[in-house]
Amino acid sequence: MKAVLTAALVVFGAMAGLAQTPKCRVCEKPVEGKHLLVEDKARGGEVEVCSVCADLESRCFACSLPVRPVATKLTDGRWLCPRDANEAIQDSEEARKVCLDTRDHLDRLYSRFLSFPETNVVINIVDRFTLESLFKSPGYGRVCNDIFGATGSHEVGEGVYVHTISVLSALSRRRLEAVAAHEFAHAWLAENLSPERKATLAPEAVEAFCELIAYQWMEQQGATFERQVIKNSPYTRGQLNAFLAADERHGFNTLLEWVKTGTAPRLDAEDPDGVRSVRVKATPAAIARPFHPVNLPPAPLPDQLTLKGISGPAGRRLAIINDRTFAVRDLVRLQLAGTNLVVRCLEIRTNSVLIRIEGTGEQRELFLPDE
Repeated sequence: MKAVLTAALVVFGAMAGLAQTPKCRVCEKPVEGKHLLVEDKARGGEVEVCSVCADLESRCFACSLPVRPVATKLTDGRWLCPRDANEAIQDSEEARKVCLDTRDHLDRLYSRFLSFPETNVVINIVDRFTLESLFKSPGYGRVCNDIFGATGSHEVGEGVYVHTISVLSALSRRRLEAVAAHEFAHAWLAENLSPERKATLAPEAVEAFCELIAYQWMEQQGATFERQVIKNSPYTRGQLNAFLAADERHGFNTLLEWVKTGTAPRLDAEDPDGVRSVRVKATPAAIARPFHPVNLPPAPLPDQLTLKGISGPAGRRLAIINDRTFAVRDLVRLQLAGTNLVVRCLEIRTNSVLIRIEGTGEQRELFLPDE
């Protein structure tokens, strides 16, 4: 009996030892001997990586862990480990929809304070090379070490803007939502800051406002890790912490008024009261007051497709059909009174647009209305 008990303890001890042996996060084999702890930049924390995998040259774009040859390689050279490839949104149309849905959610979240551009925005899902090249183009003046998105805002008439938002492909849903929120905030700033304030507001304060919008949306979504990534980033040079402090003490409306009419180029995290220094006194309409919803009837839907405007130079034209902005090859769902149509823009001409109705293949040419 004693011999049987001793044998059982040996077996149990061996099994316990196996259970405690860590597995390499890359090859999933038990780690024997020397290994490294590598930060997982997609979920946080450190994970064990064996010495063999640690010597691999390729790294996952999302988590920065080494990847083996079985990983997914994107067309622009980025790698995704199996876990992050499974979570990445690799379909461009799905990614565009996530961006548009994020814009709608933001509009509801900030309905008391501001409204984000909608009908004059073109969203492109692009690879790394295209996105990096945008920062060398007119209208894309920002510089960012970790490039996930870029917004170009162009004034096509007095106070009338067209925004092109480009977002890096193959991002996770939460990262994509955070990037979309950031870029829509840039579009809002372009439309709502005076030329004088645009000239005086520090670039890091501009980025802090956009990061604040992304941070608060991630907070609403319960995305703790993404929120922490935004907060820990040195991108805004401490301005995000200053914005968070000012928002907590004085509220978003006061912070928004400072962004538009503040006397200083940036905020001081040690002095949140500085957010109250503005050039123009807040008008009664700008002061926060209790919100009482009014049940208004919904606006009637149009019963046909109408071309409302064409802008931009030849080769880079944009068209507005039923209050939605199209570039060539864009695919957009439009809601009509009796049906929904998925419309692809084939060609934008001088005074007309050639479109195709997806599903039926029908092609139509829409003309600008006679003046």
